[in-house]
Amino acid sequence: MTLHVLRYFPTLTETFVHDTIAARVQAGESVAIAAFDAREPSGRPAPAAVYSQPHRWGWLRWSAPIALEWARGAAPVRVLWLAVLLRRLRPARVHVHFAGEAAEWTMQAAARVGLPFSVTVHAVDLFKPRPGTAALLRAASEVVTISNFNRSLLASRYGVDAVVQRCTVAPAPATSRVPGLLLFVGRNVPKKGLDLLFEAARRLPAGSFALDVVSDVPDPAIPGVTVLGLLPHADVLARIGRASLVVLPCRQAPDGDMDGIPVVLLEALAASVPVVTTAVSGIPELVDDAVGWLVAPDDVEGVHRALVEALLDPEEARRRGLSGPERLQTRGFTA
Repeated sequence: MTLHVLRYFPTLTETFVHDTIAARVQAGESVAIAAFDAREPSGRPAPAAVYSQPHRWGWLRWSAPIALEWARGAAPVRVLWLAVLLRRLRPARVHVHFAGEAAEWTMQAAARVGLPFSVTVHAVDLFKPRPGTAALLRAASEVVTISNFNRSLLASRYGVDAVVQRCTVAPAPATSRVPGLLLFVGRNVPKKGLDLLFEAARRLPAGSFALDVVSDVPDPAIPGVTVLGLLPHADVLARIGRASLVVLPCRQAPDGDMDGIPVVLLEALAASVPVVTTAVSGIPELVDDAVGWLVAPDDVEGVHRALVEALLDPEEARRRGLSGPERLQTRGFTA
């Protein structure tokens, strides 16, 4: 059995982790999940058994085994809890997603129990590394990452030879397209470039488009723009299926954070929806002019031109979108 360790589960975002675990379960592997905290309900059933760290009164039934674990050597309570869980489950493999706090706790807990651990490096954990990242990566039995861009950076920065494992996505439901409907999906953080998209939308003729924004952003009061808030994954997939174009103008944030290869781009291509996005991080490994429009980061005019071209030539946009599923297959974004 493989135990996947997560900082948060469930959560509305990080659907790529959910889908990766689900794909392993569907392949016949024995899998379980350990989570230190929950962020928000995901609206999806868990793909495997979930062991959640207790909180408040829930610690009472864990007090005796944790006291015994503490007697073996003092450590933070989260480390002690995971060590107890590892002794109970005795997984053949411990795998943690993101080289962040959860990975550091997992490293300590696995060492106490005498089990190796592996880690998947995604994006923020590489582009905004913690002080202990180098030691963590050296201690891991295997380092996995989601793009060749990340693999090169891990090699140059840490001397780590990582394995590239592409993310996989659940196929979107087939629905009818709404002409001129643009869609953005992502949290309201600088690296998503939502401010750039709003500026590009202001330059579009009123009535020539509709833009649905699935994000926790205040309403920008732009004609044609509708802010929907954060939505469950099933609702996001349904909206992707209706969109004519998915837009995600990613950029490097001032603190260095970037996207890896955003899952919404994978989901759009799986649904044969073309995308407008930017040449950041590993995105060019997925997107080019065959499946959408790739522009320079922080280029509002470039995003505007791509939107105008797609809106004025819906048949060309449709042609590019139809190449999406094949792109996922040929470049390894599959279960």
